[in-house]
Amino acid sequence: MLVRILTGLVGIPLFLGLLYLGQWPLLALVAGMGLVAFYEYTRLGQAMGFRPSLAVGSLAVFAILLAAGLLPPTAPHLGAAVALSALAILTWTLARPVGYTPVDALITLAGVFYVGMLSHLLLLRRLGDGTGFDAGFAWVALAFFCTWGADTMAYFVGVPLGRHKLAPKISPQKSVEGLLGGVAGAAVVGMLWGPVAGIARWQGLLLGVAIALMATLGDLTESALKRAAGVKDAGHLLPGHGGILDRFDSSLFVLPFVYYVATLIFGLS
Repeated sequence: MLVRILTGLVGIPLFLGLLYLGQWPLLALVAGMGLVAFYEYTRLGQAMGFRPSLAVGSLAVFAILLAAGLLPPTAPHLGAAVALSALAILTWTLARPVGYTPVDALITLAGVFYVGMLSHLLLLRRLGDGTGFDAGFAWVALAFFCTWGADTMAYFVGVPLGRHKLAPKISPQKSVEGLLGGVAGAAVVGMLWGPVAGIARWQGLLLGVAIALMATLGDLTESALKRAAGVKDAGHLLPGHGGILDRFDSSLFVLPFVYYVATLIFGLS
């Protein structure tokens, strides 16, 4: 637990600092995270008996993240990067390297789409000026603060009070009580941070509740992958936290959700 806390004390300020700077520093960070996360994903796939392509998949993830960070943040540009990545993987399937099957290609493609959700961190950060304390920073912070609030309260409520298992076949340690505590924690954070992001407190509260639920889905998804692979952690890069997928599994679901809420409902661009 102490190692986990110390990693957070170092990592969170560094992450927030790069988030504040935005632009190239943040793009470099997210690109690195994406490549490491896809490497972790391929290891999970291999442990399940598949052979996802690390080289092709990594290039596809890198292309999607670059598109999100550098091209005009519109659907056609990102859609083109995703489509071209999918075509590259399917073309690779036709070449059929020795030992690979079409199923391996589909597993690779699924991993690209899964890890590629990190692109929404860049898209969300580019709302506003893309640097400094602007709308983009406020909304990314909202996503992460609510996620962290949910994670923290789920732990402190779930450990002493957890009696009813939430998903025993996927993650035996998670409880309904912990989920409710996480929802409450994220709701409070959303209510407090909402005005900073330019929305009403009640809207921040509701968004916090939704973020907590999306974070739980993201967490359970990665837990299901790890259980199928028979491993405890996807990686070991972050002491006390595991790998990038272990630390940002919730965010892979939260960031796209918050981005589309910000753009489609609140009209940010």
